[in-house]
Parts: sequence; C-alpha cells; structure tokens
Amino acid sequence: MKLNKYILLISAIAATGLSSCVSETLGDGIEKTGTGRMALDVSLLEPQATRAESPVTNYPVTVYNVAGEEVKYYRTVADVPESEVLPVGNYVVESHTPGEIEKKMTSPYYFGTKDMEILSGLTTDVKVVCKMQNSKITVTYDGKFLTAFKEWTITLNDGSDMALSFTQTNGNFPEPVYWWFKEEDQVEKLILNFRAVTKNGDNVAYATAISKQDPTSTETHYDDDRTYFAGGDAIVLNFMAVEDTKGNITGVTVSATVTFEETNETIDLEVTDKGGFGSGDNNDPGNGDDDDPKPGEGEITLNLPQPIEIPLFNADGIDPRLGNTYIAAEEGLKSIVVKIESTSQDMLNSVEALAENYDGVDFLSGTEIVGNQELVRLFSELGQELEVPNQGDKDYTFPIGNFFTLLSVMEGVHTFTLTVVDMTGNSKSGMVVVTVQ
Repeated sequence: MKLNKYILLISAIAATGLSSCVSETLGDGIEKTGTGRMALDVSLLEPQATRAESPVTNYPVTVYNVAGEEVKYYRTVADVPESEVLPVGNYVVESHTPGEIEKKMTSPYYFGTKDMEILSGLTTDVKVVCKMQNSKITVTYDGKFLTAFKEWTITLNDGSDMALSFTQTNGNFPEPVYWWFKEEDQVEKLILNFRAVTKNGDNVAYATAISKQDPTSTETHYDDDRTYFAGGDAIVLNFMAVEDTKGNITGVTVSATVTFEETNETIDLEVTDKGGFGSGDNNDPGNGDDDDPKPGEGEITLNLPQPIEIPLFNADGIDPRLGNTYIAAEEGLKSIVVKIESTSQDMLNSVEALAENYDGVDFLSGTEIVGNQELVRLFSELGQELEVPNQGDKDYTFPIGNFFTLLSVMEGVHTFTLTVVDMTGNSKSGMVVVTVQ
C-alpha cells in the first residue's frame, strides 16, 4: 500500500517547525532530542475480526520515517517488543494481512496505518486499526434456478482488465470471492452478464448494471458515504429463475444487496436491466460450438453479451462495458480471431481502410487479437486504451464497447464473430450483434 498521503502530511507538520530540532523543546520543557518508546497495539475493525484469515499477531509491522524510509520491520506483531526504543521524531506505522493484496482472493485482506510522534523520554501508545481493503462478493441461487438450469456463466465487470466469473462448475453454493475495488478507480457501476442453458435446452441471456443507492439515507458506513464500491463492502447477488403461468422458464432476475462492514447494516443495490432478458433456441449464436470439451477437460469459456442496440448518432448513453466479452481457457489461449460483418457499406469501407493502414488488422477476413501490438497502436491513435493477451494467458476480456462510438454513426446491423483456440487445439466460436438505428 502507498504511504504518500501520510508522508506528505507528516512532512507538512515538520515544515511548520514541529519536527525534532537539537535545541528546541515541546511545551513543559520536553526536549526534542534523545529517544522515546513505542507501545504498539494492532487490531481489526469489527466485525471483520471474526472473519480474518489469520490472527492479527501474524501481521507484519513496518515503521517508516518522514522520508518514507523503512527504519523498523517486524515479521509479525508478536515480534514487536512491548516497548520499542526509537529516536525522537515523526513516523508512520503500518500493518496488514501477510502477503500482497491481489485483485481476486479467497480471503479478506486488511491494512492499517497510523502516524506516530516519539518524544524524548516518553512512551507513545500507537493503535493501528486494520480495515478490510477488498470486498466480499457472494452469489446465491434460489431452488427454482437450480432446478431450471443445467449450465450458466455469470460475469461481473468493474471496468478493469480482469472480470469475475461464476459458472455451474463452482457448485450450487459457490465460495465467496474477495474482490479488490481500487480506491483510485472509484467504481460506481458493475456490469453483469448472464448466459444459461435450461434443462430443456433453451438459451437464456440477461444483462444488467448494478450500483449503490444513495448511502446518505442510512447511518454512517465504512469510512464515508461513498457512492462507489470500496473495501469493506459485502455484496450478495441472488439469482432467481422466472417462469410463465405454464411453468416454462422464460428468464432470470437478480436481486442485490450490500452490507457495510463497519455498521453491519444492509441496503439494497440498484439493479437496472440493460436490454432485458429472454429465452432463445439452441441455435443462439452466443452459445458457441456444440463440440466443446466437457467442464474440467480443457474447457473454453466464451461469455458473450446479448444483442446490443445503439441509437443512431448517440452512443453516449451506452455503457461500453456492455460489450465486454470475457474469454477463458483452462489450457491457455493460443488464438482469438475477430471478424466483422455488417449491413452497412460505410462500416465495411471503414474496416477495409483500417486493413490498408495497419498491418495485421483486417476485421473483414479476421484479425488475430493475441499478441497483436498493431491493434494496440490503432486504438491508441483513436484515443482508447487496449491491452491484448499473450499466448498461454488464461483469460482475456475483449472490449467490443471500444467500437461503439464508431458504430453509432453507421446505421445497420454489425456482427462480431469470435473464434477462440486454446493451446491444445480446442476451439469455440460465437457472435455478438450490435444494431444501430
């Protein structure tokens, strides 16, 4: 974790003359030379303490000076002396869950920091409170859902390069995932894509956006009343099957809640449908090939968004993340080829022009995405960031939403066909349809 803001604060204090000087004293004749002592206490913000993955005594502790330099390191809290001698001055003390925080984890990650001033001949009590930095995400299914569906893929995207995915292979009661919403990203909306096959063989697709309601209507929450998702939030997504009066499954609906870990108070999240849901036939292009490997035997995941509609000359109201296509291969990715077909001649002409100006970028015949740095250059010159996977990567999200602004001025039906091949030669294909009208 970064200490910059704490170091800047202490530096500002030092600049006002409160830092140690050889001849100065602090009131009551206390000298600012010599040494003092630190008495450390590390704790977790309740009620998370009951869900920590290891005792606080196992947390490492680091002491930094005002320049950000490490002056003391203890492998665990238990290794810190009851009264540690330190030179007079200002410090920052931090402690955290052992190891580094990652985007996706199976357990919570805690971090805490505290400013400290050591005075000559005195003992300074330092209380470091570690707060949960990631968010607990739990997916549940009602009984009707489990009876209705034999296969499903749920993908949550927060705008980062990595998507969170749940499938039937995770079981009927999947373990929670601890997801790191980086503070600087200020994620206010999660895009959820759902695709499933009923036990009768019908395909169901659903897309929605999930966001926080006004948090000021409740008591004080974790740190402050943020409208974006942050550390300490516990999110629960409950999936329920929808059936008609004859008992036929026609779709799925989702309810979502967030619990603020500091107050243990739960509120509903906003769930906004994006394009609705519906069932289709077995030829749904988003269902991929019929000859896919069985789950656990080199499975390829191709989670395609349902058909997208964009108003002509107005893509501003369409969240580009709705076009995110999550791809995963247990054996590693070898090839991802994207081909574009369109009823718009203007679109076809534009795609052809790209092929003339960028080597290896020919969407009419099919563009290889894996390792294609020329494609990265193209999007960079269009003012958009794009990362491409390398051979052997386990997953990748292809952002069809990057095309939305271009497509919005070309009326017609634009079809993206994706063909994925893993390192063992298994393949899977599917289509995403974008209609501009």
